[in-house]
Amino acid sequence: FFFKALACEWQKPAEIILLGAAAGSLMGNVRPSLDIDFEIRAPKQKTSEARKGLEEAIRKASQVAGIAVNYSENVAGWSRIAYLDYRKTALAYKKIRKLTIRIMKPEYWTIGKMARFLELDIQDMVKIIRAKKLKPEVLTAIWARAIRASDLSLELGQFRDHVLYFIRKYGKRLWGRQTDLDKVILRFRKKAGLLHF
Repeated sequence: FFFKALACEWQKPAEIILLGAAAGSLMGNVRPSLDIDFEIRAPKQKTSEARKGLEEAIRKASQVAGIAVNYSENVAGWSRIAYLDYRKTALAYKKIRKLTIRIMKPEYWTIGKMARFLELDIQDMVKIIRAKKLKPEVLTAIWARAIRASDLSLELGQFRDHVLYFIRKYGKRLWGRQTDLDKVILRFRKKAGLLHF
């Protein structure tokens, strides 16, 4: 309902990528959320006046829909961990008037969840990985790429530790008892360049 309200308030082209719980619910993890997280870009509206207009349209739509929103022109800035080519890989969802709405691809969506790693994030990942049948080799490749593309920081070390903990604790539950978790971890370490850690 929020995006229908936004399409009424903002009658110019804009591109939206959904992430967070809103994207998760569309991928198969339906759980209540207090807000909607998204990236919004209006390519031809770069003046401060135009940006102010877009900001006002979002505020009004949020009010009309009765839901809080968390948004940015560049969600890659929300984390020190790189979201990689999330824009190119985002999946088509729907078009409402002049708004083009896409969903962050599940593999890329896990990057933000893995970085924050609250209990809720972990449960979200477990449900989506299972619902989308995401293979360990696909996920470890994405997480390793995110590590290589990110600047050195405390968060980067935490992200690495989160990945290792997640594989050890949830790997067999997600990918079967026969899964060799040592091999999964070794593959991740090799791809991430972490063999000495």
